[in-house]
Amino acid sequence: MPGILPRPLTTACCACKQTTLIFIRFIGQIGFYVPMFGETEYDPIRQFSSVGIEEQLDALGRAVDAGKNSYSLLCRTFDSGMAECCHHERISLLAYSPLAMGILSGKYFLPDGGSAHARLNLFKGRYSEADSRYNLSNNIIKAASMEYLHIAGKYGLHPVSLAIAFVLRHPLVASAVFGATTLWQLREVLDAMKVELTSEIIGDINKIHGRFPNPCP
Repeated sequence: MPGILPRPLTTACCACKQTTLIFIRFIGQIGFYVPMFGETEYDPIRQFSSVGIEEQLDALGRAVDAGKNSYSLLCRTFDSGMAECCHHERISLLAYSPLAMGILSGKYFLPDGGSAHARLNLFKGRYSEADSRYNLSNNIIKAASMEYLHIAGKYGLHPVSLAIAFVLRHPLVASAVFGATTLWQLREVLDAMKVELTSEIIGDINKIHGRFPNPCP
């Protein structure tokens, strides 16, 4: 998928029935919160301090191609946190949740509140990260999201195209990790790869970011 992986990070790959399997060596933040489904709940008492990325690299013998962090219009903490280190260490970013769990698609702002199968609806009350980081009862998250949807409409872009194109234009992003569950959702993301954001659009985005910085950190 050209554009989803703009530059090679593969250690091995194989093609099977028009599907390419890509194996990537990557590093995440040790001790980083990983949400769980079902009966297992996140216990902050049992968490450990994160190990610095330089220490992780030394321990792994520099056998690292990429790091995985949330990155979207609603979460740009990577830029002020790990971006400088990743630049100097030549580590790319696998940006997960580029649509902020679907919020930036605009589907949760429809009159029906989105499909019952949409993750924020399907796992409501059972997914700690969704109930905290992506909680739409938070007025700041809702206001920021609506502003980005307005920008998409202003420039005749699909909201998904705006969100994905913004992530892919980042010089350190090697891939956007998204969770499409239908073919039409996949097509929306693939269409976004063809979108080039103008300086005017980026200017409008940065104005919104200045008003609502990282509402989903």
